[in-house]
Amino acid sequence: MAKVSVVKVPRKCFDEDVFNGVKRSIELLGGPESFAKQGDKVVVKPNILNVTDVEATDPRVIYAVSKLFRDIGCDVIVGENPLVGTRSSEVFEKMRIREVVEKAGAKFVDFRRDEQVTVEVPNARGCPTLRIAKTVMDADLIISLPAMKHHGLCNVTLGLKNMWGVIGPTQRRLGHLNSLNWTLAELNRILRVRLTIIEGLIGVGYSDAFPLGLIIAGDDPVATDAVACLRMGFNPTSIEHIRYAHELGLGEIDPKKIELVGTTLDQLVKDGKAARKIFVMPLAKPARLLKQARNVKLVQGDVCSGCEKKLSIAIKKIGVKNIAKGPKMAIVIGRGAKPVEGRINVIIGRCLQDYRDRGVFVDYCPAYDPDIQQAIEVALGKRETITYLWDELEQKMEKGLPGA
Repeated sequence: MAKVSVVKVPRKCFDEDVFNGVKRSIELLGGPESFAKQGDKVVVKPNILNVTDVEATDPRVIYAVSKLFRDIGCDVIVGENPLVGTRSSEVFEKMRIREVVEKAGAKFVDFRRDEQVTVEVPNARGCPTLRIAKTVMDADLIISLPAMKHHGLCNVTLGLKNMWGVIGPTQRRLGHLNSLNWTLAELNRILRVRLTIIEGLIGVGYSDAFPLGLIIAGDDPVATDAVACLRMGFNPTSIEHIRYAHELGLGEIDPKKIELVGTTLDQLVKDGKAARKIFVMPLAKPARLLKQARNVKLVQGDVCSGCEKKLSIAIKKIGVKNIAKGPKMAIVIGRGAKPVEGRINVIIGRCLQDYRDRGVFVDYCPAYDPDIQQAIEVALGKRETITYLWDELEQKMEKGLPGA
């Protein structure tokens, strides 16, 4: 049975509190020796996006995990490939991550500069091949060490989503294009992470960050994310990449089938209800928003949460009154939906690419709200074409690096 520990740390905590909290979370799973032995190569993957401290895994947690595995004789390597459009060396220098890692007796690897290994993905629903940092592929143990955060496309970013940082920006673009959620699940099927430690000292919500004082650790990547989802106020089965990972056999998603230590399921659900105001964005669904736009027919198939959320945001940005002044149109979204004859069709998402010539098509899976907004504006006659968000990011990418 999957096992997940939930350890509370004082919200106003000292370094010693953090170290002891991390140590306790691993001890409740059997200790470091349950996951690795002397001489093993252990790769620790924290979440370091850019130079914003609050959105990164707390350096004290990175130190604690690295030190605990160094103390049993492991060769510990901490590595990351930060946000697309950043310069990795600048990010790591400003975050002083090398100092933290070396203090623990570990090594640091910039995955953007690491040799890459191309891996074929059998029966791929996302990318048919993935280019992954070689350091990660050579590991005896991979530890996912994310911060607990809301995410614009996936709703949550936890242990499974954190592993996105072992592939480079160009590969990420392909993942976003084909299917972010399936690519995430299939990437994790390749990696087989055996220990996930979620840093929840601070929870980063959809609009702000709040102290939570939590460390959540587990020996099953799906189960650990599922428990964290409940604590954040989400039903784990509503998060596509976590559900897909479960469907691929990577772990348990049903909280009733997970052994919890340090809390109870009832307490977890209760705390999650209170946390919803931090993590769950209050956003009306597209059908409700478009009620006053009588010129618009909304055609919905099997809509993923990301596209639905991004469509709502795009509608709010344009304004329903402005949309209502436009021509007869159909907004077509979700697998199985079809364009409507006699209307200007806005067709959203890679899953509907077969209809890309039947209207204004928005690529990517899920689609981004700025791209959806531009597509609706094309239908309204406000602009001529879409400039994709990823086209803008492409101009900022570092070039000529192995993991770029």
